[in-house]
Amino acid sequence: MTDFANCGQEEIPASTPFSPPAELAVAIPTLNERENLAALVDRLAGPTVPVRFLLFATIGGFGVVTHLATLWLAVHPFGIRFAAGQAIATIVAMTGNFLLNNHFAYWDQRLHGRRALVMGLLSFYAVCGLGAAANVGIASHLFDAKHSWWLAGLGGAAIGAMWNYAMSSVFVWRSRATAAPARQAPAQITSAEQSPAGRSALSPSAA
Repeated sequence: MTDFANCGQEEIPASTPFSPPAELAVAIPTLNERENLAALVDRLAGPTVPVRFLLFATIGGFGVVTHLATLWLAVHPFGIRFAAGQAIATIVAMTGNFLLNNHFAYWDQRLHGRRALVMGLLSFYAVCGLGAAANVGIASHLFDAKHSWWLAGLGGAAIGAMWNYAMSSVFVWRSRATAAPARQAPAQITSAEQSPAGRSALSPSAA
């Protein structure tokens, strides 16, 4: 009788938590995934073209557009003299390039915090000062030689771009990357001295 009553009942599976389909899941790349992606691009580009340079060059292209747009706004709508407009466009482009490079090209050495960003930006201005001076000087010379404003601005921006990459790679980000291990070394030595094995090894009685 019991078997007859249970024959019409189906076993209800235990409820499982709902999970969205795999095609709807949005994957957020982790730090290791970005490193693997950079390594893949580095392998595809070859050893002669670093990934950082490709990113820096791409950001530099946006910097050139920003430079020319700022120069056009300064010279034509606002009526600023070309030399002053070129200087303003140079500062705007350098600031934008620094922020983008800090986030993308130098993401593994990124500067964090307001103080670090301000100091890094000031260092970026300082090391690229000579390139900026050459930028304004060459662009002004080309403009005085009856070249068009965009060609003069492009020539000056090209000189500044070469200095930006060379100097920032050496002084702005790399100096902070190499200084971090140097600051960590004394801390590691101190922690080793504080351990029981370290104290026994450094004690005169152990000798």
